[in-house]
Amino acid sequence: MESINLLEHKKRPWVVAHRGYRGKFPENTLAAFEAAIDVEADMIELDVCLTSDRVPVVIHDETLDRTTDGKGLVSEHSLSDLKKLDAGSWFSAEFRNENIPTLEELLQKIRGRITVNIEIKLESFEAPAPPDSIEIQVCKLVEKLGMTDSVIISSFEHLFFARIQRWYRAQKKSTALRMAPLQGSPLAEEFAVALCKRNKAYSYHPDESLVTHSLIQTLKADGLRIFPYTINDEKRMEKLIKWGVSGIISDEPERLWKVIREQRSLE
Repeated sequence: MESINLLEHKKRPWVVAHRGYRGKFPENTLAAFEAAIDVEADMIELDVCLTSDRVPVVIHDETLDRTTDGKGLVSEHSLSDLKKLDAGSWFSAEFRNENIPTLEELLQKIRGRITVNIEIKLESFEAPAPPDSIEIQVCKLVEKLGMTDSVIISSFEHLFFARIQRWYRAQKKSTALRMAPLQGSPLAEEFAVALCKRNKAYSYHPDESLVTHSLIQTLKADGLRIFPYTINDEKRMEKLIKWGVSGIISDEPERLWKVIREQRSLE
């Protein structure tokens, strides 16, 4: 089984396929995830939010308009309604049969074949948290499928992490899932480290424009990994690899592999 424990022994950055192989396939579809597996990405990154009948589904936007032939908020549609939508034709007519997968469908499909970064969308945060909140559903599903060593949970809503830790304590279990704060705005290095420590993070996932050599070294000195998003430019990939980044989240996993192999051939 593919596991994060095994990936940790790799002496190179991890190849993380952003929303699957998004550069050549419709994002967050089974086709995109299968393509990422085919090109031997180490991990897929995906997004989850809730339907009106409270099923976690894999889609990035709060609304349906950009990546399906539907309209309006995802949260205002039932799963049965969403399953009728075309989630592939916007990208290319050859993908017109793609639909929006549920998180469970996707995990069942890829379990044991690749590791997963599940981003819980901040739009699904609920206060107060109901018993079937999205973060608890994600935890239960990952536990049920025996995938705790294959999953990283990330979010821009950092309060999810404390809730996950409380849920594990209530189950009288240690927190098994790895967690990673996403960060899209500038944050001083010491605050980035503090953010990760406060949330017992495994890794830090900042916008790539915020990443410096110093930030990478500071995080690594504290035992933290860093996976910046979203890098598709080869020159930027080269620089981040030279700086010692833990992994790169990219729409173009094949391009990233090319850069990694070229770098290794020069060593």
